[in-house]
Amino acid sequence: MSKHTSKMAAMNYPIDAKFISLIDDFKIISQMQIYHLMIGRFKAFHTETRGQFEDYCMAHPLLGSLNSEREDFTVFENRSKALHDHWVDFVWLYQVLKDYRSRHVLFAFLNNWYYYDMNSLNAVRESLYPAYFDMEVIRCGSDEVYVDVGASVAASVNKYMSTYGKYKHIYCYELSPENMKSSGEKLIKYKNVSLLDTGGMKIDDDISEPATFIKINSDGLEQQTLLGCGGQIKNNKPKLAIAVHNNNENIWKIPRMIDEICPGYGFYLRYHGKAFCPTSLILLAVCQ
Repeated sequence: MSKHTSKMAAMNYPIDAKFISLIDDFKIISQMQIYHLMIGRFKAFHTETRGQFEDYCMAHPLLGSLNSEREDFTVFENRSKALHDHWVDFVWLYQVLKDYRSRHVLFAFLNNWYYYDMNSLNAVRESLYPAYFDMEVIRCGSDEVYVDVGASVAASVNKYMSTYGKYKHIYCYELSPENMKSSGEKLIKYKNVSLLDTGGMKIDDDISEPATFIKINSDGLEQQTLLGCGGQIKNNKPKLAIAVHNNNENIWKIPRMIDEICPGYGFYLRYHGKAFCPTSLILLAVCQ
């Protein structure tokens, strides 16, 4: 057992042992072995389930392409590389997560990647709070300066309002001109809400007042968006809620980036997606 996993072994909880066992596979087995195991397990699925996964990959090209008829399994090549090359980062993340609810989510996410285990992923699906707005972790008040990157045609602002109902100012970024127009029409009912152009998307340049809460879902551009608000994070330490499912490296890289920008953040994971394929995985980060 390596120095990276020996500390977890001392915890002696069943989920720790399951996670260590999973990580041991990623350490010992070659990337090509992981890749072929993934393909074999995928081919064993029912045709309808395979088709759902292929459709999902087509809609999220940053994950990698998938077409079993053409023997195109790029998504598995990408994921096997992530599991094999970054197991140390996954161990680090597991250790720094602030609750066992989050650790169960991380295990279920990786277990689904590797084994296509839908039961463990389904078991950790969040049902109490909407995505990004877990009231046990993210607390908001009347002085909130909330920045919403990828406002989903104002849907996430409405969820923010139904969850917290208080704010000082809301800044919304939309990712398409069509969504900009539609969001403008739906946000007119709220006061002190600014709808901003995504061109360049550097929050540090756009927003002069200290942000207290930043939510990001920028369709795979989360890392670039995070760098664009590095000044806000370093200077003002806002609460963060970031989608980490849109590509195959956000899950480990986004928390690493936050830790480098401003050490001292505590991390949580919440899952709001489907059982057959990990979608809507949200990283919550709160400065301790």
